[in-house]
Amino acid sequence: MKSLTAYQEVKQKITADLVRGRYLMGQALPAEKDLAKELDVSIGTLRKAVDELVSEGIVVRRQGRGTYLAEHDAKRLLYYFFHVVRWDADKKNYPRVETASFESGQASKEESLKLAIKEGAPIWRIVTRLYLEDECVMIDHIALDKKRFKKLTRSEFDKRKGSIYQLYQMHYGQSVVKTNERLRAGLAGRQMSTWLKLKPESPVLHIRRVALDIQDEPIEWRISTLNTSHHEYFNELIT
Repeated sequence: MKSLTAYQEVKQKITADLVRGRYLMGQALPAEKDLAKELDVSIGTLRKAVDELVSEGIVVRRQGRGTYLAEHDAKRLLYYFFHVVRWDADKKNYPRVETASFESGQASKEESLKLAIKEGAPIWRIVTRLYLEDECVMIDHIALDKKRFKKLTRSEFDKRKGSIYQLYQMHYGQSVVKTNERLRAGLAGRQMSTWLKLKPESPVLHIRRVALDIQDEPIEWRISTLNTSHHEYFNELIT
């Protein structure tokens, strides 16, 4: 096994502290000189480790204030995770999300694989409808491991302040830092066509997404069905 470099070891130590909840939302990490002294490394080594965490979207630097655990505010949701826009418009509109159903169940084979849990394990299944400019454009089928979200209720889900990812982070300490997505074309089908106001044979886009935490462990499995009549999937890669 290849040994870790000094900055990679520092990155692992900081990540472990983040996972344990040492640094809370809204609370800055220690000053560079203090953290470098605590970890017994040079400022240069520490900065390289933090730079990598910043590039991965795990922490953010705020000019003149310090380094913080990345928060899922509305801006981060819109520009980092939210990928639906009108194909005839450049601007991104803030989505409105309504809950269609909220149920408990047992993980199917696919759900268990995506959430890294045993088949038949207890899960939450949530269906939401996403609106842009009062038009329902996407349906989300969400699966969550009940062990991670033991006390989650429909009332809490419906009355959340902010995005779904903000709820995960603020109430359950589950921070989504990246997603793995696969896209495929398909047909709307009976239920989706009713919600999206399409004919059952209309083409739609299916987006299959696993949301991952700091340690690359799955937090959420989601299948989104997008009406592409006037909207499209948007992604912007920043290097």
